[in-house]
Amino acid sequence: MKDIIVSWSGGKDSAYAIYNLKKNNRYYIRGLLSTTSIESHRLPIHEVRRELLQEQAASLGIPLYELRLPQKVGNREYEQIVGQQFDEFKKQGIYTIAYADLFLEDIKAFRNQHLKRSGMEGIYPLWKKDTWKVARDFISKGFYAIVTTVDTEKLSAEMAGMMYDESFIRSLPDYVDPCGENGEFHTYVMDGPIFNDPIFVKSGERFKTMEGRFAHAELIR
Repeated sequence: MKDIIVSWSGGKDSAYAIYNLKKNNRYYIRGLLSTTSIESHRLPIHEVRRELLQEQAASLGIPLYELRLPQKVGNREYEQIVGQQFDEFKKQGIYTIAYADLFLEDIKAFRNQHLKRSGMEGIYPLWKKDTWKVARDFISKGFYAIVTTVDTEKLSAEMAGMMYDESFIRSLPDYVDPCGENGEFHTYVMDGPIFNDPIFVKSGERFKTMEGRFAHAELIR
């Protein structure tokens, strides 16, 4: 059995990737890897507070490795910080990172190049799976997720804070991927078959970032 780390955004694709990995006896998940902003204390773009990622990890029963990054970090600095964490993983005998990417070739190529330079490898348990099937299977398996972020150039700001369910995905325009793979929206998973305990949050006030392009729902108790 190969020890692996899962790249963790707290969203539905990361959770669904873990669900699939747990069914595969080839892998043992040793940890989750997330990046958060030093300034905002949130996961960039998703804008989920870091303590909510920590709660997910506690419910999953998997250690969380959290990398604190400057708000405006360049690719070189990002690779250096992440590379240092990769070195720590290698000291533990872990050489593999799992990513929940579905079909973006440029993102996968970027990851693989960085992994190769770091002496690591990547696995992609959801790669090239039909995104409608992934979305509906995620929902049917009993996962519960809330939409935390929407790109207002693609979707209405009012969709931030909605539950990610069958009604939501059926309401999406044809040009929006049902998994939001092109960054149209992001989610936070509150419960599902991989969690030991549910995380009780709901949508609060909305706020915007990046000059109003992205609308976010604050997650509150």
